[in-house]
Amino acid sequence: MIEDQAASALTPAALQRHLRSAVFGHRIVYYPTIGSTNNRALDLAAAGEPEGVLVLAEEQTGGRGRRDRTWDSRARLGIYVSLILRPDVTAARAPLFTFTAAVAVAEALRDTCRLETGIKWPNDVVVGRRKIAGILGETRGSDPRIREMVMGIGVNVNQRPVDFGDALSDRATSVRIEGGAAVDRAPVLAAILEGFERRYGRLLRGGSADLLREWEALSAIPRGRRVIVEGPGGRCEGNVAGVDEEGALLLEEAGGGARRVPFGEIVQSYWP
Repeated sequence: MIEDQAASALTPAALQRHLRSAVFGHRIVYYPTIGSTNNRALDLAAAGEPEGVLVLAEEQTGGRGRRDRTWDSRARLGIYVSLILRPDVTAARAPLFTFTAAVAVAEALRDTCRLETGIKWPNDVVVGRRKIAGILGETRGSDPRIREMVMGIGVNVNQRPVDFGDALSDRATSVRIEGGAAVDRAPVLAAILEGFERRYGRLLRGGSADLLREWEALSAIPRGRRVIVEGPGGRCEGNVAGVDEEGALLLEEAGGGARRVPFGEIVQSYWP
């Protein structure tokens, strides 16, 4: 049974048997192998494809993560998708959509796989200290309003330790590693899409406060934890003081000052 789940294909038909969302994922552009689902989704969005179109691949040969990192996307092991969004909001609100995706992924893994997930700012989904999923939100152009956006989601599902190799084994994990068994990817993806669509609609109606409360409840790095952050102005250090209404990280610095980091990455956290 375990090997059957690990080998089962994540096709449009398999996904739609579980799909509960109203719009997201009901039109699927499927590839057994592709370079990058995000690149393809950006092209489709520019060509006029509507909101909710999902690019789904069984394998990526050029999968990308944040900060130009590669995302290991071996065939039939993970979830590799990109979703077209058309929010028509100011660019300053863009991080909130990646927050929305991260919360949806974390909750879907909790509900469908019974995993104790958290979110490392801004949008890495983790189990303990190891990453299980990543989010990459991208736009093209310099329009002050976001009229089209692509949200890439990668989830490690049926990888074994050997699939990560030495370079990633201490930093990455999967549903199979954490739960001890392979799982069917289709219901996991369906739960992600349903949770994402519900929160996305609420966010567009002005519900950022609810989203930020959910995000903070899932934060893997609580308030008061000392961190080093690689931000737009270089590295800075301070104690986490939460996030603001646009998703920027707030730090309390040693001298009593405050710093707002609009985007970046936590590169070190001083665990108790």
